[in-house]
Amino acid sequence: MNSEDFSVIVDLITLSTGIIPRDSHKTGIYNYIQKRSSEIEKTDGIEHLDYLNYLKLNKDEMVNLINNATVNETYFFREEAQFEILRNKVLPELNLRNNGQVNIWSAAASSGEEIYSLYLLAKSMNIKAECFASDINTHVLEICEKGFYRKNSIRSVDGSCFHFLLEPYKKEDGSFELPKEITSQITRKRINLSKMIDYPLNQDIIFIRNVFIYFSLEMKKQILQKIVSECLNDGGYLFVSMNEVASIDSSIIPKELEKCSDGNIFYFHKRK
Repeated sequence: MNSEDFSVIVDLITLSTGIIPRDSHKTGIYNYIQKRSSEIEKTDGIEHLDYLNYLKLNKDEMVNLINNATVNETYFFREEAQFEILRNKVLPELNLRNNGQVNIWSAAASSGEEIYSLYLLAKSMNIKAECFASDINTHVLEICEKGFYRKNSIRSVDGSCFHFLLEPYKKEDGSFELPKEITSQITRKRINLSKMIDYPLNQDIIFIRNVFIYFSLEMKKQILQKIVSECLNDGGYLFVSMNEVASIDSSIIPKELEKCSDGNIFYFHKRK
């Protein structure tokens, strides 16, 4: 595959998802295309496959490409300090206001560790949580549905003060298997944040972490405005990754949002 065709494919990924792959990310995409081309040649009996044309003619292949072009690193109770704010401030406040129920959306859920962390925390506080997990990657949503995780889905330090919530589901080899009564509580759906179709409404808490670094300034603004105006309840909370806060220019923050801090932890609150 020549460099011109590869550039066109990268542009197609951006056009479809809004994601602008970094140079280091492009290496993984290129390697996937090379591997995938060989697989197609063998299974379909095609010699010297033109992957770009194949991609344009096969819609399902674009899903495969996107599944392998997105970054999906995550683990349980990632950025522990944000979960401490949820436990000590946000969830008690919402519980009191909403008579014991909250709606939570993990908008870039990846393989599901984030949404299950949120659900288990709310459950431990006797709060009924209606949880919604979305991602553009269909493969990771399948992992979320199964609820089975290897031991590398936790970190020895970050999130450690909440690991006791996972102990009932821990297996001898250190992996975790969440039972049906928990996995069935999570609604899962493929959502493209750059298109925002069929998104969840009336959310009290929205986590959209570790994705804004891949979007243009205009796309960040578009996504934030849509989420805040149409998905987040008045008085609701929006969390981005602590590493992303500095990259969110004040000019793109919707007027309904106020930036709050608790020590060195920042989050957003929608004015009532």
